[in-house]
Amino acid sequence: MATQDLKLGRAWDDEFSGWTEELLLGRKQRKPRRGPAGKSSWTGVDTATPPPPDYPGKGSKADVTARLFAMAKGGRQVVIKITSGSKTAAAMRKHMDYLSREGELELTDQDGNTVKGEAALDDLAWAWEHTGPKLDDGGARKESFNIVYSMPEGTDPRALTEAVRATAAVEFAGHQWAMVQHFDEPHVHAHVTVKAEALNGRRLNPRKADLQRWRDRFAHELRERGVEAEANRRAPRLRQAKINKPWAVTRLQERGQATNPKPSAPDPAKAQAWTASFSATVTTHGKVIDALTRSADAHDRVLAQALRTMMAEQSQTRTPEPVRKAPVLER
Repeated sequence: MATQDLKLGRAWDDEFSGWTEELLLGRKQRKPRRGPAGKSSWTGVDTATPPPPDYPGKGSKADVTARLFAMAKGGRQVVIKITSGSKTAAAMRKHMDYLSREGELELTDQDGNTVKGEAALDDLAWAWEHTGPKLDDGGARKESFNIVYSMPEGTDPRALTEAVRATAAVEFAGHQWAMVQHFDEPHVHAHVTVKAEALNGRRLNPRKADLQRWRDRFAHELRERGVEAEANRRAPRLRQAKINKPWAVTRLQERGQATNPKPSAPDPAKAQAWTASFSATVTTHGKVIDALTRSADAHDRVLAQALRTMMAEQSQTRTPEPVRKAPVLER
């Protein structure tokens, strides 16, 4: 009994770690599928590069309890979206024009160099096309990915820029990339465009597990700079509604076009899936709360009460909402 009490009292055995991982990620993530194998078009060397490691301290008790506290308090969630991709050098240059507002804004590349003005953009586009890995210009595969990193209104913009740069430096190490911050929306956000193939031949092949790792690292870098940020999925937070409008709606609004998303009838299958997910998450929360409540650490017991309060509040708002379909963007 003493051994069992100690095991639950410290609330940090392998089983507890598994419960919290499930809560923080929302579900077990599949191993990301690797990009096409082969030799680098730049070095000619066989590619065998593993994905970047997790951020320092991930999975420790201090890290997990801090993330659980943020979730219980309804902490600010980071958002990362792959908005588009380019298959040709011309499309890459066009996106650089968009990011820089036709050369008016200053971009920063992977080496910290600033790029501003049409001439500098010409040089950057030329470098992406003629140095480093070769482009399959006009082929079927994407030669670059365009990504947006955002946080709610009121976030320190300087901290966000630094966090994005630190995240990209690790996740896109060896790739050619450039970033810029925009101030045309209430939410604080920055854009990154990254060449798909790295100098060692590793190609980006983003999957859900990769995006979750990006979010985890981005949130960690923000917290390191004093910004409250978290990267939980909706399910462990017991929240069904999305916190952000669809990107397609944002793009239409940017162009001054009407969105008019009309709610459709509730989807019974989605409603049933949400109910099942909600029940499973409540069960896992209950196990975590029970372990924390038994802990001899007062900090753990406070966390248990915070999670219990969150569950009580969210259990009253789990009714499925009408499904809103994002409008199709005009080509």
